[in-house]
Amino acid sequence: MDDQRIAYLFETVRAGSIRAAAERMRVNASTISRQIALVEKDFGTPMLERLSRGIRPTEAGRMLVDWWATQQAARADVEERIRELRTSSRGTVRLVIGEGFVGDLLSGPLQDFCRVHPGIAMSIEVMATADIVRAITEDEAQVGLVFNPPFDERLHSTARIRSSIRLLVNRAHPFAGSDRHPTLAELTHERVGFLTSAFGVQRVIDAALRRAEVAIDPIMRTNSFTLLRRFVASDLGVALMPAFVAVPEIEEGTVVALPIDDATLETAEIHIVTRHGRQLPAAAMKFLSHLRSRLRAFGGAPGETVT
Repeated sequence: MDDQRIAYLFETVRAGSIRAAAERMRVNASTISRQIALVEKDFGTPMLERLSRGIRPTEAGRMLVDWWATQQAARADVEERIRELRTSSRGTVRLVIGEGFVGDLLSGPLQDFCRVHPGIAMSIEVMATADIVRAITEDEAQVGLVFNPPFDERLHSTARIRSSIRLLVNRAHPFAGSDRHPTLAELTHERVGFLTSAFGVQRVIDAALRRAEVAIDPIMRTNSFTLLRRFVASDLGVALMPAFVAVPEIEEGTVVALPIDDATLETAEIHIVTRHGRQLPAAAMKFLSHLRSRLRAFGGAPGETVT
């Protein structure tokens, strides 16, 4: 089995076409085609299906690509651990998170970790839920922070915690001064802002609406928690999200987070995920432990000692 040939196959599947893979690898498309043809000859079966637009792997091709990705991740992790034999304070952490966690991460946990571990480099990307799952399961990242991830047998939740979805209203809103929990049905008369369906938060909200047989026509949809928080703070409408996402506005007193009278919204969870079976380098394990103890979403408090 020729590793270089399999690398060409892997990059082609990841890029979605031979031409795109050739551009990424800076080789001729014909070179990639020949190498993939040799792989198919070696195994005696097609590895790709040619479509009208691009390609997709056959079952055999997917098996080989998954094996290659696993081998490369294992190699990178071993190299990382060998480097760590010289010192326990070196390495790189590759983290992927939902946008709603940015404020929590930057409210102290990230700064404290970097202060205590200055030799550990950080790679942080903000993604939608589906992209976080893909990045973790395809070993593009080591640790993921995600709200209500879909079930995937390749994912391992190293930590999870209940995080109820609340109704965020401006402090001047009539709901803010009421002792009664509003219902989803009452929101049909409100100006509501929603996230896009790419967010785990929104999928929980949509499920709750279906079960309650309530239809809400939002006046705004966005892929930004920040925009949605400011939408509420500016008294343009109301929104549904976990309270920890809007801590700055809640602490300022411009926004109030109210419980909703709906059981489905109480079952949402935050997960810290890794790929099932992957042994993380020491740097990533340190950061993972730090997240569990310091993020407000997990009940952590700023100012605690980091080890």
